[in-house]
Amino acid sequence: MKQDLKAKISSNFPLYSPFSLAAILIGLLAAGNSFFQAAPQYANLAESLMRGKLYLLSMPTGWGDTSFFEGYYYWPLGVLPAILLIPFVWTGLYHQGALSFALVLGIFYLCFRLAQKLDYSREDACWFAIAFCFGTSFIGVAAVPVSWSYATAVAVLFLFLAIHEWEGSRRLPVIGLFVGLAMASRPLTGLNSLFFAGAVLCLMAPWKKKISSLAQFTAPVALIALAIGWYNFQRFGNPLETGYAYQIDAYGRMVAEMSLPGNNPGRLFSLANIPDHFRVFAFGLPEEGAIGCSVFLMSPFLVFLLTWSRKWNTMDYMLGANVLVLMVVTLAFRSTGARQIGYRFTLDYMPFVFWLLMRRRSELNRGFKYLVGLAVIIDLALVVYYASVRFS
Repeated sequence: MKQDLKAKISSNFPLYSPFSLAAILIGLLAAGNSFFQAAPQYANLAESLMRGKLYLLSMPTGWGDTSFFEGYYYWPLGVLPAILLIPFVWTGLYHQGALSFALVLGIFYLCFRLAQKLDYSREDACWFAIAFCFGTSFIGVAAVPVSWSYATAVAVLFLFLAIHEWEGSRRLPVIGLFVGLAMASRPLTGLNSLFFAGAVLCLMAPWKKKISSLAQFTAPVALIALAIGWYNFQRFGNPLETGYAYQIDAYGRMVAEMSLPGNNPGRLFSLANIPDHFRVFAFGLPEEGAIGCSVFLMSPFLVFLLTWSRKWNTMDYMLGANVLVLMVVTLAFRSTGARQIGYRFTLDYMPFVFWLLMRRRSELNRGFKYLVGLAVIIDLALVVYYASVRFS
């Protein structure tokens, strides 16, 4: 009788539903983003592109985080987010907070639909979407939509679109296009193409079909990679140079030469960076420097990756290997990330972590949902903490 009464109340007043929690969280995010001042870097790059220039024509907030090369200042992050802004800047409708909020809504929906495609109920699919958007480092991207967060959100959106296409129609040129567009926003996300290429070779048959399918997938990725290489060559004379080698801080000092918490001088990637960065990645605690904190603190539900409802299959092993490769590369990067909530570089592969998590769990038990709720509480507290000590 009690169970029937609870079900009746829940159906009429969804107090016990994850949709109520999602509505509250999304409402808070909308309110916060509506007051967020426009981050200028990508808007200014969009204005420069509209005038046919690849360098920044102006930067009212200062040249910190830009790349100084042969008398000009460049933006080292991916160019696609600026291209997407051109219509908004041109019409005067640009507002970074509103645009970032729209991206978060799209990512929430895509995560929700991906879980449904993998045979989860609407309620369980909503728990997954809440977990990704409000229970991982993505909360920092969603709540503080500065330029590097905006670029990450664009990349995450296209990664989810690529995963959706694989789980749906599986049109390989479309998957390649989405991965390439993610790469044009966050270059390291292009490494996720290795997973799809490997999946094509392992799961397609016969060999003639494998080669044809691989060509369909790699063609758009290769074309976008060539376009990125041309963009880099025109700026720095090197198709592989994005600008990080010439990046400066707010005082004009070369970041590549600075030894700071969360930043190591020297080469852009080095295996020597991994031990210290892994310590931050796995065990880091919140601190004023905002150099990163543990993914297990922010997302305790990830322990469920270690509990298996069924044996691993080829696809699961490939997803795990893909995540491991991206993890090692991001940990080898010169920096852990700066002015962040969590460890935002994990977002270069976090959609694949959730894809694997969805594939591993046959059902969401109460423990998983409790841990998602705990993650949301912790992460919202971190947003408030960092807003007060770092981003104020």
